[in-house]
Amino acid sequence: MKSVLTFLVTILASATVLANDHAVKSVDADTSLRWLQNGNARFTNSKLRKDGQSQNDVHRLSTGQQPHAIVLSCSDSRVPPEVVFDQKLGEIFVVRTAGEALGDNAIGSIEYAVEHLGSKLLVVMGHTSCGAVKAAHSSLDGSSLGTPALDNLVKDIHPRISQFKGKTPSKNFATESWANTEGVAKDLLTRSELIRKKVESGDLRIVSSLYDLESGQVAFKAESTLQTRVPASIEEAKKDSHHTHGRSGATCDKCKAQKTAEPSQAPHAEHSH
Repeated sequence: MKSVLTFLVTILASATVLANDHAVKSVDADTSLRWLQNGNARFTNSKLRKDGQSQNDVHRLSTGQQPHAIVLSCSDSRVPPEVVFDQKLGEIFVVRTAGEALGDNAIGSIEYAVEHLGSKLLVVMGHTSCGAVKAAHSSLDGSSLGTPALDNLVKDIHPRISQFKGKTPSKNFATESWANTEGVAKDLLTRSELIRKKVESGDLRIVSSLYDLESGQVAFKAESTLQTRVPASIEEAKKDSHHTHGRSGATCDKCKAQKTAEPSQAPHAEHSH
């Protein structure tokens, strides 16, 4: 009987430790952004993490998720957010459409992550030489891309790059892609009341970024330009048009956040391998 009680106490104690490890509260936007920046630095320096992708992590996440950031990016096969930001299972909630085009499915997916998963940061990531932006630019004269679906896709992008109609594109369509990315961030405020209210209340931060296909680096807008003006109402806006990983000693960003504030410079010390 004594041995059985000892066994049960041990199990309960272990369960308590695991529960505490898993009970990671929502990460603030500044920390989340820093983790993404550090992850991109690891990616460009070929020092990717080894943790966060074991069968232990698969089992750990089978009961739920709490991604620290949402990333809306292009569907381009060369720009997978999990890779370019060196993030692992359960760490970022990714929504991908060609040219970051917005529709009910994309917006609804973002709203779900904001409302139900607790993410405080939304990164809109475009990239240089974006095929969707190129296609939108070439059809600003009203020409068709051949199918109704493709025409509807670029129709969403057109207003964001209309100022470039008839002009010679910038190198690698970088300027046009930046305009599209920033426009998407602003459009989210006019097309989703939930997202707008979360930004108004300070519960969500939207950041625009651009991935360089040649260097692998992600550029973020300077701090002073990250804050998008929040309209007083949607109508006005329309008018204005922790856990233990499989490998001993390896911890992820959320684990670090539980113990101490992460250094503000350089890639994560815990992921320097």
